[in-house]
Amino acid sequence: MNFSVKVKVVSDIAMLYPKGHLDAHSVEHFEAEILKLIENKSINIIVNCTDLNYISSAGMGIIMGYLDEIQEKGGDIKLCSVNERVYDIFDLVGFTEIYDFLKDEQEAVDKFNNGKE
Repeated sequence: MNFSVKVKVVSDIAMLYPKGHLDAHSVEHFEAEILKLIENKSINIIVNCTDLNYISSAGMGIIMGYLDEIQEKGGDIKLCSVNERVYDIFDLVGFTEIYDFLKDEQEAVDKFNNGKE
């Protein structure tokens, strides 16, 4: 299965749009995009999972691996538009207790913006 990721930065929030299967074969591409965001000081990150069909432990490991660094810099990672299959994978490893899982991108943006007041 092919994998791609688009990135869009709007004001101080970066949106990642992973598409397809995020697994050991595609994780380097995903990690490279996160690293670019961190280097560019984009530390408020939303992962929009609308087109993400599958995530493996390798994919989750990347998100988990950079969360501490991003939070230390004052940012966060939020996930939105996660389909039931992908949500169940996250839930199985306890991710749903650590991360904000939001209904859609607007809700995730609002959550970042409301935290600044």
